[in-house]
Amino acid sequence: MKKILVSGKTGLLSSAISDYLRLKDGFFVEQLSLKGETWKAVTLCSYETIVHVAGITPKMAVSTEDYYKINTELTKCFAKKAKKDGVKHFIYISSMSVYGVEPNCQPKKGIVSNETPCNPVSDYGKSKLLAEKELRYLEDATFQVSVIRVPSIYGMGMTLYLEQYRNLNHKFLVLPNAFLQNYKSAIYVENLCELIYMVSCEKVGGLYCPDDGKYSAVDYCMAMDATKRKSNILGRMVELLSRNKRIQNYFGAVYYDETFAHVFEGKYRIYDLKNAVKKTCKNSVKEKCNIC
Repeated sequence: MKKILVSGKTGLLSSAISDYLRLKDGFFVEQLSLKGETWKAVTLCSYETIVHVAGITPKMAVSTEDYYKINTELTKCFAKKAKKDGVKHFIYISSMSVYGVEPNCQPKKGIVSNETPCNPVSDYGKSKLLAEKELRYLEDATFQVSVIRVPSIYGMGMTLYLEQYRNLNHKFLVLPNAFLQNYKSAIYVENLCELIYMVSCEKVGGLYCPDDGKYSAVDYCMAMDATKRKSNILGRMVELLSRNKRIQNYFGAVYYDETFAHVFEGKYRIYDLKNAVKKTCKNSVKEKCNIC
């Protein structure tokens, strides 16, 4: 029996990962809240792998100090305890925001590859990158660290990412067929869970940058409403407004290079875009904060 501990007991993502892994043969999964001080008294030696999800996300109205206190310092303290207690494998859920790449209507400026330097612009991104560095200091032959830099996540109640495309569909009676080479990296939560399952089985350290594949804003809109008509003429008109900030946010490219995201030969992508969006919209519930 493989024992897994997932941090962030009250968080939606933590629960999604835990529920998914519990369905796998030979997996015994527990969750742990890192709120307060009680977690420090918990013995971690019986767990083969820890999936560290707990943290503060950009959706929350928090201070700069809290980002570093929770995303960086708490991660470091928790990982040090895990290593001291004899845990061999630590999976850290980081973020694509560590690159600091913003949506851009010029596709090449929105791409993230293995040559893209980390240059976070937000406190969230900076705190996540600092946490990664602290984990690398702890890594050795007895303590493997796997870092997963996730893009936007949707599914199992997490619908915020798709709202922008629902709004775009509402704004246009006919969808502008524009910026089709401007891809937007995101990942369906069950695809992410499958990747975590694969990483935990292999117990391999290193960096992982997953997504659902090369999809544009138009692809996401059509996945939400397949009956929507597309207009090439309107698309060309919209492309003339490429410097408009709102257009950049809707259509701008920000995505992982295909070879960068093709970990485990892409086998973690068990749901394609159409089915992932369909499941998300069908089962959507009010989002919960993902904190500790």
